[in-house]
Amino acid sequence: MRIEFKKQLLTLLCVLISLLSFSQVKLPTKPKTSTFKVINSNLGLPKVNIPNTNFLNNQPNGMSVYEQDRKRVAQQKNELKQIYAELNADRINYSLPSYSNIESTKHYRKAFDQLAKMKADSFSIKKATFIIENAYFEEKQSYAEFEKVVKQTGNFLREKMEELGYDQNRNLAKNFILFQFFSDTLQIKSKNLKHLPFKYDFEDYLGIKDWSKMFVSKLLATGKGQCNSLPRLYLILAEEIGAEAFLSLSPNHSYIKFKDEEENWYNVELTNGMFTTESMILQSGFIKSEALQSGIYMQQMTEKQLLSQLYSDFAQGYTRKFGYDPFVKKVIDKALELYPNSITANMINSNYLTIQFEYVAKQVGINPRNRQELQNIRFYPKIVKLLNNVNAQYTKVDNLGFEFMSAEAYQNWLASLKETKQKQDSEDMKKQFNIKLKKTFKY
Repeated sequence: MRIEFKKQLLTLLCVLISLLSFSQVKLPTKPKTSTFKVINSNLGLPKVNIPNTNFLNNQPNGMSVYEQDRKRVAQQKNELKQIYAELNADRINYSLPSYSNIESTKHYRKAFDQLAKMKADSFSIKKATFIIENAYFEEKQSYAEFEKVVKQTGNFLREKMEELGYDQNRNLAKNFILFQFFSDTLQIKSKNLKHLPFKYDFEDYLGIKDWSKMFVSKLLATGKGQCNSLPRLYLILAEEIGAEAFLSLSPNHSYIKFKDEEENWYNVELTNGMFTTESMILQSGFIKSEALQSGIYMQQMTEKQLLSQLYSDFAQGYTRKFGYDPFVKKVIDKALELYPNSITANMINSNYLTIQFEYVAKQVGINPRNRQELQNIRFYPKIVKLLNNVNAQYTKVDNLGFEFMSAEAYQNWLASLKETKQKQDSEDMKKQFNIKLKKTFKY
């Protein structure tokens, strides 16, 4: 009944506005000069007071009849838009369309359920990584084969440590052998085993054309990786041989942090096989003080924060393959639950909320990129709320200290890590490690 009444009222208003548009107040007709008689002022007749013909501009409220009409019509049009908005409110879909009708998305839903069962403070990064990558490959990968490669590599590292006389109970020794495995040629002559250093893959290193470029499985298959897959494999192998190591982020980048028995911290840059200093990381120029205060960059991630980062990577794989839909929001909400300040999760959430707002606005004929049209969302309180959510999320990202870093700037920063001074600093650190490790050699 309420909707029917509004429809009738809507029709009535349309008629009224039409009448107002074509029945405006008419101006008095200007008299013709020939109708006036010339009065001889010498006749001694009293003067005639001619009325003020500018009466339209002398209304009590200081507003002309036309201005009043325009105001009234504008008000009625706004009321009409309001009624139109209320009539169509129930027809608006405030959620993004789901891709659940696509058969292959079931692999992601299954993977999410598997990840959700993992304990935030003690989970296998090897298992989590496989689940994430296997969902993208539609469960065509073999965990047994993946696990076999990891175990074989772990055995290789332990045997090499034994050959070199490293104390396998020391965290410094275990991390140093991992560093050597990634950056140097290692071989066990007695078994004719040899491993070449990994290389940085400059081709599509952001996975824009092919998201699998980001995967550990791709790194193991080709010997080439980038700043996502290299640190991830490092952590998997650290888990395998019992080394303590942590993931850390900088703008557009991730690297490894670990500490020795004397509580000294070290940074491992796997893209060029070097140890880096804090100043080298800050040299990018895109790390603001707010980012250091919020902890989004240059801090070692806890287990819970690492799992959050894996959820974010999982969500990105889904968006690259299918796009943004409510499932992405579900995954990102889980990531933010584990780590509210995650810059990766917050950026994905910003994208989601923006796409959602634009999708809803376009349903009511509003171009969200047009400032003038955008004013019309005031007739839709729920859409206004969506826009407020977008703005609040952008503010959060800004407050965390995020600053956009272009691909060109990132490449320049990576290149700077290979400068002579940086190489010398790395060599000096390696010498220090050798000196410390020699003290614990087994003879």
